[in-house]
Amino acid sequence: MQQHELTMRQMVEQIHLGKLNMDQAAVQFNVNRKTVRHWVDKVEKEAQTNQEIVSELPNLPPLQKKAVTPRSPLQSEDQHELRAKVHALEQELEVAKFKALYYSTIVKVAEQELGVDIEKKSATKPSDSCS
Repeated sequence: MQQHELTMRQMVEQIHLGKLNMDQAAVQFNVNRKTVRHWVDKVEKEAQTNQEIVSELPNLPPLQKKAVTPRSPLQSEDQHELRAKVHALEQELEVAKFKALYYSTIVKVAEQELGVDIEKKSATKPSDSCS
């Protein structure tokens, strides 16, 4: 069963990397399209769960808004530059999200395939005397 999960996660990886589409994956991995969809959904749901855990971290305080002033041509250029930076950062974020999904998948596969606890729990217990 572990080998099957490893194979299916590799299939999803190939789809996410754009090397295969769903129909090609179904043929290559000798499964039907419904199975491909199921595994893609499963891995994406795991990634979303991981993302929700990260988003539960304490948020930074909101930024204060500045008063709106009339725009000069120089400000317009700055605004264009900022939009370009935002776009570049959004692309980097997508890559980072994919890498997080990729690495969490690798860790799960390694744990199942090798039977090694990679994400170990802390061995120390919090002391109750610090109240």
